[in-house]
Amino acid sequence: MKKMIYLLAVAGMVVFAGCSKEHRCKCEKTDVEAGAQDENMVFTLEGSVGCDNITEMAFEEHVSVEGGTSLRRVDVHKVKCRDYGD
Repeated sequence: MKKMIYLLAVAGMVVFAGCSKEHRCKCEKTDVEAGAQDENMVFTLEGSVGCDNITEMAFEEHVSVEGGTSLRRVDVHKVKCRDYGD
């Protein structure tokens, strides 16, 4: 019985460690001409997010609004991403 509990604990730690690792995605813009493209962008993501989930990229800047500040998206582009190691 103790062996079974030990094996389940080890298996749980392995699964937890595998899910919490970060990975890197390499993305390129798909909505601009090939010659006008900037360098590829590399993002570091948590383990629960896949590179295929990234479809849009933008920079955000703080702007003053009545009652405080807000974020405004600038330089928005459609992107196609893949694992950096591929």
